[in-house]
Amino acid sequence: METIRANWYDYPHLYDIAFGWDPSGELDFLEEAFRRFAKRTVRVVFEPFCGTGRIAIGLAGRGYRVSGLDINEAAIRYARQRCEQFGVELDLAVGDVCDWVPSEPVDAVVTLIDSFRHLCTAEAAATAMRRFHAGIAAGGVLIVGLDVGKKPAHVEEEQHWTAQREGTVVETLVFDLRKPGQTPGTSIVRSVLHVSEPDGRKYKVLTDDEFRLYTLASFKQLAREHGPFELVAVHDLHYDFERPVTSPDPSDIVVVFTRS
Repeated sequence: METIRANWYDYPHLYDIAFGWDPSGELDFLEEAFRRFAKRTVRVVFEPFCGTGRIAIGLAGRGYRVSGLDINEAAIRYARQRCEQFGVELDLAVGDVCDWVPSEPVDAVVTLIDSFRHLCTAEAAATAMRRFHAGIAAGGVLIVGLDVGKKPAHVEEEQHWTAQREGTVVETLVFDLRKPGQTPGTSIVRSVLHVSEPDGRKYKVLTDDEFRLYTLASFKQLAREHGPFELVAVHDLHYDFERPVTSPDPSDIVVVFTRS
């Protein structure tokens, strides 16, 4: 089997298949979080690290005015094609979230799939948090999904799932190599897409990324110091408001902050 060592975001059609599950649970969670925690009506939403637009398109389909930003041009180009397919309008752009300046204040910033950890340096993370605070209107919310804490060596960290679309099957593996990255405070996360095409061709796309390491306490401190944002809720990826998380480290969590 051919192995392609590349950035999996440069293969947005495969990435979109891999993450193409029904987003209704995530969208329901976001809308309920808007209702519970925002101190203003949420109508305008920004999604940094929007990728192929799965969440942004879903929110637009529910009537929100949505903008998205991603540093990967191929992902944005694909997201625009998906917008046409679903008949929704999004304001999508290629760019770095550390340079984000909205044309008008937004009511919410949302990013759910551990993307904030792509900001490898402390300076980049702090800059992004300041940008979010400047761009969110008073009373708005910041909702971030991320993996926090260091799992013990005996705990299996591999995430594994399979999805398909129009005959293309994508088996996805994601796991932390437990190996420090070149940037201090990061770890190497490996992502592998095992692809089976309708014509019988099989190959895999292998990506090694640096991800910044956080605990809930350190991420809360980042948001407090460079917003400031106030932490108001922590939930796991079941997106169940009846099951708040009280001891999240280590865990995949979604944190909700309000912007005063």
